[in-house]
Amino acid sequence: MKKLLPLLLLGANSLFAQKVDLDRSYFNVEFQTLPKRYLPIEKRTYGVHVKAMPVISNVYPETRIYDNIKVDGLTKVEASPAIGIDVVFEDFAFTGNEIKKETITEKDNNGNVKSSTTYYWLDITYSARGHALIKAPFAPTKTELASAQQKQEVKATNRFLVNTEFKKPEETSGDEKNYSFTKLVHYVGQKSTSSVAAQREYDSLKQRLFEQTLRNYVQNSINELNGFLVENFGFYTVKKEDFLWILDAKTDEGKTQSEAIEAVRMLFKEMKANESTETLEKQLQPLIDYFESLKKKYTENDKGSRKMRYSAYYNLGKIYYYLDKPEKVIKEAQGLIDNDYDTRDGKILVFDAEQLKIIFDESKYNTRHNPSPKL
Repeated sequence: MKKLLPLLLLGANSLFAQKVDLDRSYFNVEFQTLPKRYLPIEKRTYGVHVKAMPVISNVYPETRIYDNIKVDGLTKVEASPAIGIDVVFEDFAFTGNEIKKETITEKDNNGNVKSSTTYYWLDITYSARGHALIKAPFAPTKTELASAQQKQEVKATNRFLVNTEFKKPEETSGDEKNYSFTKLVHYVGQKSTSSVAAQREYDSLKQRLFEQTLRNYVQNSINELNGFLVENFGFYTVKKEDFLWILDAKTDEGKTQSEAIEAVRMLFKEMKANESTETLEKQLQPLIDYFESLKKKYTENDKGSRKMRYSAYYNLGKIYYYLDKPEKVIKEAQGLIDNDYDTRDGKILVFDAEQLKIIFDESKYNTRHNPSPKL
């Protein structure tokens, strides 16, 4: 997408008009999602112990379960982990099968039935039992405490809740959580116009369907557990593409901006989610200074000058956002809004920065680039 408008380029003693474009120029970044609960770097370790009954381990071995339990950003250790995870898969058993059916009719414009087809499919039910006992510092978060406080305030003013007891976060947190895998699991077969074909599917593939459904159940349970662990303690790496606005013009300014954006692209390409941005920030400083200079260079109130200032504020806001500097993002975003050219982008930057501040405050981290422990 291009944003086009005439821009008045001012020389020392001359004025001339030229048509210019602002183009999107893309670059890549890497950062982490931050966990809900804080762990010092020396305690970013976890250990896993797996016990699976033969009915499960014969199909999905314990060693494979162990290998597939992962917490991004933490190190798996065998002794003295900060987070202990005891995984138990107790049972997986057939409980019944049923041939289900559905009749679909097609009617004409007068409501008369033109055709009717009945479909049959196999529905097998299995009962699955398992859990993970997670030993970790589940101290309540600010969000959980605020939610509990809100419930108490509503209770105090609502006659229908006067006798209701809401659990406090401290009572449900502590140092252990039990994550359950117990559920009913269904296998749903292909639809067919023959009930005999649906029954034949079960008779001929009974054992294969059992093993396939069991494997899916175990893998889904592992994925859910991994997601829970990462949400609470892990550092999941995000790789994404974003863009800056760059002047597309065969002028000295255009050439300078082309060099600037190429430098931004190359420098951000070196960004690693688990490495500090301190060095990157120093390397970006000349570019930051350059974009700052555009605010002073294009000071007129004409649309062209405001657009040049818009790109400067926007680009600086994006750079600071990925350097984890939300306060500086808000400053640039406010400048963008006051500049009064495409103020919506400024409001979006403010919102993103405020959300980042909340994440930092909640997680007790001040960056999305945290190193993994070196053991």
